[in-house]
Amino acid sequence: MKAFKNYRLGARSIKAFAAVSVATMSISSFAQSSSPWLPLPNGGSISIFDTSQSGDSAFVMGATQAPISGITGGGATRYKRETIGLKFNYALLDNLAFDLNLAHAKVKVGGADNSSGLADSTLGVNFRVLDEYESRGLPTVTLRVAGIIGGNYDGARLAAIGKDASGYELSLLVGKQLSSGFSIWGSVGVEDRNRSIPNATFFDLNLGYNPIADLTLSLGYTSKKFGGNLNIAGPGFSPARFQEVNEERDTVRLGASYTFAGNQSLALQFGKLVRGRNTVKDDRIVGLSYTYGF
Repeated sequence: MKAFKNYRLGARSIKAFAAVSVATMSISSFAQSSSPWLPLPNGGSISIFDTSQSGDSAFVMGATQAPISGITGGGATRYKRETIGLKFNYALLDNLAFDLNLAHAKVKVGGADNSSGLADSTLGVNFRVLDEYESRGLPTVTLRVAGIIGGNYDGARLAAIGKDASGYELSLLVGKQLSSGFSIWGSVGVEDRNRSIPNATFFDLNLGYNPIADLTLSLGYTSKKFGGNLNIAGPGFSPARFQEVNEERDTVRLGASYTFAGNQSLALQFGKLVRGRNTVKDDRIVGLSYTYGF
């Protein structure tokens, strides 16, 4: 268990690390799920993940729900996306670490539109300003600054992989081990991209529970909202302006992570979109990840 003990929580790090592996599974659907806990110096983790999401309806004209078949004129009945990627975490100092997210995505909308390519990448720097094990009664608090590098896809289309623009993200990460079995963590932040992409705000909250030492169950909720007032199929909209719409996505997640061999874990997560605006109504989000701690 040496590698998992490289995480700041010491003997409790196995549970925290498992929870983190569940929370950081995907940079598409679960992108805003980040952890405030950092590895110890010269320690970290590598995760690979595969996330699929799909839905047979979407929100247009703001929050009006319409079937994919109607939107595509019968060209498709379901939207499908698969994202395969890599996440790397590494601590340089006791309170300073960085993370790198890389992914390739494929979007299929039947005969209406299909695309694939390198998704947006992020490179983040995490600075812990408060440690719950040094300040009793207080949570762990970490500040994160991340650069967003646009991928190699066309965002002005129905099957766009993302916003097709670079930028940056600022967030505040907070977490606390409530007891030997329960932990809570979350984040709040803003995202700013270049070109004409509206700024976004996001909020994320997660609860982890360890029924046994090597198993972590989690429940999470994420909300992300882009500004602006452009709606799909509304005044001024055209396919070339897909990235500019006032998109909102609220998702819920259930996950489980199992630790084995002391420094490895497998995580499985299920989710769905519960509220949206100018976006696909994902009724099925499934993610699988493998994490190696060092």
